[in-house]
Amino acid sequence: MKTGMQAAVFSAMVAATVLAACGGGGDDEAGSPTAFSIVPSTVTFTAPPAGTSVGVCPGGGTATIFVYGGAAPYRIDNTVPDFIALSTGTVSDRGGSFTITTLGGCVSPGNIVVVDKLGNNVTLTVTTTPGA
Repeated sequence: MKTGMQAAVFSAMVAATVLAACGGGGDDEAGSPTAFSIVPSTVTFTAPPAGTSVGVCPGGGTATIFVYGGAAPYRIDNTVPDFIALSTGTVSDRGGSFTITTLGGCVSPGNIVVVDKLGNNVTLTVTTTPGA
């Protein structure tokens, strides 16, 4: 027959074993201890100050954005699809990335919203400025 203390210790050991067997409830389900972020969080493209580019916003500029923390997978929402193209609409894993490409035209700013599995979001701010 077990004493109260022995029963409590035995119960704690069983609970620890069960949690370890199922991965302990990983942070993908409960949220992440790592802050949800993107790097970089702002990007600015400026047309070169030469001849025909004066007053024209740049097209063809690219940047790669990395996603950290939060809960994968991540949905990428483009609020300015006429000005910025995305390489993908989803990033599957933490530390994964997507690429943006400017399509020409001025946006000041244009926002790309990254939403994690739990509905949290971070915003990439993209600005394109004309050549001088």
